[in-house]
Amino acid sequence: MGERYFAGVRLDLRQRILITAMLLFVSLGYLPLNRLMTGGTTVEIWLDRFVPFSPVWIVPYLLAIVWWVVAGLWAFWSMEDGLYLAFVSSWVLACLIGFGIFICYPTYMVRPAISGDSWAEVIVRYIYEHDRTYNAFPSMHLWVTVTIALYWSYWKPKWRAWIWIATIIVASSTVLSGQHWIMDVVGGTLLAVVCYYLGPMTAALVLPAIRRSSVRPPSVDL
Repeated sequence: MGERYFAGVRLDLRQRILITAMLLFVSLGYLPLNRLMTGGTTVEIWLDRFVPFSPVWIVPYLLAIVWWVVAGLWAFWSMEDGLYLAFVSSWVLACLIGFGIFICYPTYMVRPAISGDSWAEVIVRYIYEHDRTYNAFPSMHLWVTVTIALYWSYWKPKWRAWIWIATIIVASSTVLSGQHWIMDVVGGTLLAVVCYYLGPMTAALVLPAIRRSSVRPPSVDL
């Protein structure tokens, strides 16, 4: 579809820094919510009973967070202005909606017991001790990772297959490491897809100086 989707959009360095700071500030809202939430329910379904617990899957789970940082910095320095604005808008909107769900419909994960002392179990035990079971549905791991995958599929189409393979691995890691239910993964994925389209529309509303035709989402062939 080309760059005509974003023709005319210009961001200077100060604007990019402010937009990126907003993304970081909103994303960190996960931390206080994780500490403060109480009560709630689970979204466990019958399929969850067949998901094995495999501590080694905590590795791709954690590497996903590293990928978020790398992707964010990469986009900050190299992504075209209009595409970067759309990317940040989708990410931020997904966070705001996701956090709103955390507050209005609190959910938690029932984690497996850790009894061994292997290197993977030590890491999982540390994560369990410092990351409370709340903020389960929808999965932030999925809404962020899928948002990146959608935009990178347009921006770097030659990498599309590898990006989606990695995204599937991340999705698997969230359930196999005992961090999420299957429905958390489904919810996070759907939220990312919805915000992929709504994010640029929101940007056009809150930044009226930017032409609406310049912030439409790109077409992605999955």
